[in-house]
Amino acid sequence: MNQRTKWLLLGATAVFGIYSIDQLYQNQIEKPTSNLTAELTGLTNKQQTNQDNQAVARSHTKRLETYQQRSLPYDPQLARSAYQDWLLTLVEKYTIESAAVDAAQPKLIEVRSRVDRRKRIKVGHSIAYTLRGQASLAKWSEWLQEFNRAGHLHKIESLSLNPLGSKGVLDATLTIEVLSLTTAAQKSDLSNWQSTVSEADNTNNYQQLVQRNLFAKGYAKSLFQIELKAITTNRQGNSQAWFSLDEQGKIEAIQSEQQLPVQLHEITVIEILSDKVLIKLNGESYWMTLGQTVGEVCETKQ
Repeated sequence: MNQRTKWLLLGATAVFGIYSIDQLYQNQIEKPTSNLTAELTGLTNKQQTNQDNQAVARSHTKRLETYQQRSLPYDPQLARSAYQDWLLTLVEKYTIESAAVDAAQPKLIEVRSRVDRRKRIKVGHSIAYTLRGQASLAKWSEWLQEFNRAGHLHKIESLSLNPLGSKGVLDATLTIEVLSLTTAAQKSDLSNWQSTVSEADNTNNYQQLVQRNLFAKGYAKSLFQIELKAITTNRQGNSQAWFSLDEQGKIEAIQSEQQLPVQLHEITVIEILSDKVLIKLNGESYWMTLGQTVGEVCETKQ
C-alpha cells in the first residue's frame, strides 16, 4: 500500500468518524432535546388554553348568576302575571292614555345538551307582550328611561309611533319579550336589580331624542313662533304669561303649572316672575324674558 492510499484511507476514516459522531449527537442529544422542547411547547399551549377556557367559564358563570338574579320568576305563569302588573304600573305612573297590555302564553326554551347531543335541556320560558297607548313624546321618553333602568331580562322587539293629528300625542305600539329562567332566584316577585348606566347619561340620551322630536314638522320654525308677549297679574294676585303661539298671532294667557296648547311639544309654565318666565320644554327648563321666543332661548342655552 503506497503512501497516497494510506492518506486516502485515513481521510475516509476521519470523515466516517465525524459522520458517526454527528449522527450520535443528533440521535442522543439534538433530537431528544427537540422532541422535549416540542412536547414542552405543546403542554404550555395546552395549559394556556385550559386557563383561557377556565377564565371564559368563570365569566359565563358570573354572567349566569347575574341573569338568574335579573330573571323573571321561575314559575312562568307567576312571571307572566307579575311582569304584566309591572307594565301596567309603569303605564299609570306616566299617564299613558288608552293603554292596553296583552300577554301571550309562556313559550318553552330548550337547548341541546353538550354531553348528549340527542338530549334537550329546559332552560326557561319566553313571554311576549304587546303594549298600546297614547302620550306625548316626552312621556314616552320618560317611560323608556324607566324601562331601560329596570334590570329585568326584557327587551323591546319592535316599536311603532304614529302622530295623532293635532292632538300633540303619539299612538305607540310596542312588542316586548321577557325571559323566565328555571334557575331564577325569584319564585313569584320581580327582581329589584337596576341598570348600571349612569342616570345622567341615560337622561341626556333621551332628552336629545325628545328635543329633536322627529315627529314635529317644522320643528325649529314652530318654536320660533312661540313668543312671550306680556306678563300680567289680576286682582286676585294670580300672574299670567301671555304667549303668541303661531304665525297668525294667536294669543294665549297661561298660568303657572299650565301647558301651552301646542302640537307635539310639552311646554309647561313653571314659574312667573315680574320680568321673566320659567318654562319646561320636553323635560328641560328655560328662562324666557319679554319678546323672546322658545326657539331663541333653546339656542342660547345650547
